[in-house]
Amino acid sequence: MDLLLVRHGVSEHNTSDVISGGTSNPNLSQAGVKQVEEVSKLIDNSKLDRVYASPLIRAKRTAQILTDFQKEIITDDRLREMNFGSWDGQHAEELKIKYPDAFDDLGTINSKYAEYAENGETFSQVADRVEEFLSEIQPDANDKTIMIVCHGFVIRSLIARWFKLKIEDVMTVRNVSFTELHFEKNDIERPRLMTFNRTEPLYYGIKR
Repeated sequence: MDLLLVRHGVSEHNTSDVISGGTSNPNLSQAGVKQVEEVSKLIDNSKLDRVYASPLIRAKRTAQILTDFQKEIITDDRLREMNFGSWDGQHAEELKIKYPDAFDDLGTINSKYAEYAENGETFSQVADRVEEFLSEIQPDANDKTIMIVCHGFVIRSLIARWFKLKIEDVMTVRNVSFTELHFEKNDIERPRLMTFNRTEPLYYGIKR
């Protein structure tokens, strides 16, 4: 299976310092729509066998625009952004002052946040649910190219899990970035990392 993990375009929360997790559902900003439209010009729909997305509007709409509304977008709740619990919808700067050890030196939420956020998911829990989803689809996708449009912490959690890294060692994923992986038949635990966090895909789904 060839897999493209794509983070959604810039949302209304991304531009206002609001933590936007699995229970937040902001739309793409106007700038975010334009950004996705530009990238969509590089995508060859004929090279994508299936497109999945988080049901959150910022991800689903990104998937629709990326594929020029020509592909069926299959949504699954397991692709939602990490649930930040009581932190969801709060302003990050205020939390950084109150809980500085829950953020890394670049200002990104780290694994310690779960000690402070009530009912927040851990990075491991996020990776577990997305791996469960991938295990379900892979038997029918071994020889296919799959695009999944989801969220930054989802992608970081998976990369950390698959390549045995701490989440703090995986950089922030840019909006509308592509991370490409290749999986051997029936094996979702040992992917080959082809590219990470690119502004356009290099191997899969790209127009030549």
